[in-house]
Amino acid sequence: MERCIMKILAAVFDVSTGKPHENAAKMINIMRENDADIYLFPAYCLTGASAGKLVNYQAFADQTNEALDSLLEYSENENKIFVTAVAGYENIIVKDGELIQKASTTISGKRVVVSQPGDDGNADIILLPTAMAGYPCIQNDIIEFCSEASNSKNCAIAVANAGFGESSADNVYKGFAGVFNKGIICSFKNQDDPDNAIACYDIDIPGGLIYSRPNRGLDRIPYFGKNEPERYLDELFKLQTQALYMRMRGSGIKKIVIGVSGGSDSTLALLCAEKTMQMLGLPLTNIIAVTMPCFGTSTRTKSNADMLMEKLGVTSMTVDIKNAVTAHLKDIGHDPEIQDVTYENAQARERTQVLFDIANMNNALVLGTGDMSEAALGFCTFGGDNLAHYNPNASIPKTLVLELIKHIAKTKDEAIAGVLTDITNTPISPELKAGQETEKIVGNYALHDFYIYFFAKMQKSYEEIKNLALAVFEDIDEDEIVACLDTFYDRFKKNRFKRSTVFEGANLIGFTLPYIAADIDFDLK
Repeated sequence: MERCIMKILAAVFDVSTGKPHENAAKMINIMRENDADIYLFPAYCLTGASAGKLVNYQAFADQTNEALDSLLEYSENENKIFVTAVAGYENIIVKDGELIQKASTTISGKRVVVSQPGDDGNADIILLPTAMAGYPCIQNDIIEFCSEASNSKNCAIAVANAGFGESSADNVYKGFAGVFNKGIICSFKNQDDPDNAIACYDIDIPGGLIYSRPNRGLDRIPYFGKNEPERYLDELFKLQTQALYMRMRGSGIKKIVIGVSGGSDSTLALLCAEKTMQMLGLPLTNIIAVTMPCFGTSTRTKSNADMLMEKLGVTSMTVDIKNAVTAHLKDIGHDPEIQDVTYENAQARERTQVLFDIANMNNALVLGTGDMSEAALGFCTFGGDNLAHYNPNASIPKTLVLELIKHIAKTKDEAIAGVLTDITNTPISPELKAGQETEKIVGNYALHDFYIYFFAKMQKSYEEIKNLALAVFEDIDEDEIVACLDTFYDRFKKNRFKRSTVFEGANLIGFTLPYIAADIDFDLK
């Protein structure tokens, strides 16, 4: 008896979100150039999973149906079988020109099911077209899950996830494609750039790898999870860069304006901008980096900012805002000798105005630099540094900002690495007043970022978070841990209004800060 062969190909391509005809052509091209018995594409790749409300418009639905018809025609003419999910149809199998919505069929004697796990009883092959938002090392979780599921169900599983081309307004999509069979990784490909990622394997031929991953246990930086820190940081920076790349490519804007203070947040945003321009094939001089010294600017941070801009080869500007802020304070009748919140916020808002005006002059995108820790604690100026066109740091806590800079420094030449190292060693400060240090005001950022993880992602109680911190931070006094936790809860509640109007920035780490309306009184302690 002739042995049955089943070759599965899972493919991810650079989606043209909002352009169904272009995506249909890309799918056909992959099927034309690669031989397989069945093809799997990411969910909603015909329209883009991030097309949002576009799918509700009849004109767009008509374009989608026309593109789908072209795929059906190709399938019929060339005897092709492919699987995806399409808005209005959800999971579909297209077989010899026929659209099958029940998402199960028999191919070469094998029962093929297109589903989320749980609806796949007695399947020989489970196909998973997905559009999951990315986070660092998501592929490790997927490999672990699919390996275990294919082993326990004694079947083959293939997955294709959305990637490049999707909007990065809210999420960034990590493209990957994989084929697994009875606990074995047959083929797995990451989409690390806008090219196609294709995993293909004949599941009737033995071979592949067995995947295992040790549990690292509870860490002072819980964001790493089971993953090796260096691998996690490498992938986080790739996702951050991909998010900004997609915003720049999609908007058609060729230049970036960024305020560079010599602090860690603006440094990471500048490094992200540098990598993005390289991906886009644009000159680094298209990055307009602006230093805006004022009353609290230190020699150390100004020097680091200047050196970093020079070494990276970006366009640099210095706009001293002392006179402008002094004039503004005089105009509103505020004594500049009174160094209160008005004195501080006037500087932050002046810097924001300068950046947006320079962006207007250059048709550029203003890049935000604030991080997740500042947003959680409200340690930012409403109408000031919380305004930008796009912020690649928005979902990255301060601890990871510092770790990322250290990680990137290892890839740079000695001169740049030296500047980056000194930046990470500089006390964190908004420098709105001389000698100002943030952690003397709000507390230890390592603790706050630990709290953010267990409060926002794991939704642990106050007591649970306290006990976890006591177990992990054995070198920190209990009184400091409790005081810092109280500060976190109090500032998170008090500063909700600042988070209600934040600019766009992709979720890069798998969770965001919970939204609770500013007019709701609550107590979670």
